[in-house]
Amino acid sequence: MSALRVHIDTDPGLDDLLALAFALASPELSVEGITTVAGNASLEAVTENALRFVALAGEAIPVGAGASGPLALKAIDASKFHGADGRRGVELAPHSLRTAGPAEALLRRSLVERRVERVIVLGPLTNVAALLEAEPELFRAAEVVWMGGSLRGGNVTPLAEFNAYADPRALQLALASGVRLRVIGLDVTNQVALRARDLPALGASATPRAVMVDGAVRALCRAQRELSGAEVAYLHDPCAVAAAFAPELFEFEEKRLHVCAREGSERGHLESAPGARGEASYAVAARESELAALFVERVSRWSSREAGAP
Repeated sequence: MSALRVHIDTDPGLDDLLALAFALASPELSVEGITTVAGNASLEAVTENALRFVALAGEAIPVGAGASGPLALKAIDASKFHGADGRRGVELAPHSLRTAGPAEALLRRSLVERRVERVIVLGPLTNVAALLEAEPELFRAAEVVWMGGSLRGGNVTPLAEFNAYADPRALQLALASGVRLRVIGLDVTNQVALRARDLPALGASATPRAVMVDGAVRALCRAQRELSGAEVAYLHDPCAVAAAFAPELFEFEEKRLHVCAREGSERGHLESAPGARGEASYAVAARESELAALFVERVSRWSSREAGAP
């Protein structure tokens, strides 16, 4: 079977870097383009991280820089968790790459010329929502797989998950657009976690890929320990990558979703409303141990190879 063509919109971000590695490590996927959006850190920082990752991977994947803030409301970031550089100093070598232009143009190219079948969104939906509003017909043949939202409590406020809170207007537009939307929220991603010891071989490997992956997992564990006392790395964004090619690892329900898109204590709060027709396929359960094992197996193998090796 041919690989599923995907475009990844992301705000790297420690778990975003792990998700990008997971995507490239999965033969079911062909990554046709990467676009960046401000979220975990500034647009400049996350775009630099995406370019450094592509250079590290040794892949000819175009990178486009996107929105530097939300469509509406006050901008926020997660630099307290991910660091001002978006990666808490995790080693990613300098590079000589340049962006391929604006995110909107690159995403349009992926949809029209590369005929991508999935757009995997790992951050706020700002870039996708802007194109959806301008040219909804472009998404007619593609599904959007988004890591975000929660129906069981948030991680930036008691009610809201970060990506939903960062740009609730973009989420509101996506929900109203009619696009096929698959949502992987905290309801399931909070159940899929690693500890540093789950990747025992990577620290001893000399490859730059292994150094990055090992460093990202350890940095996530440290950040989570500072936040909650639990020294684990939640695989939020890798779960969305898995949902793009192995949806059978999740249980989905069709839901009609509503998000609060105004400032205040309920900003970004996602709710499921009654209705005969759902707007999104929402992940309500996951095969957690299988997801974690698949991530470790794939990324460990990818990390052990030098860029350009078969």
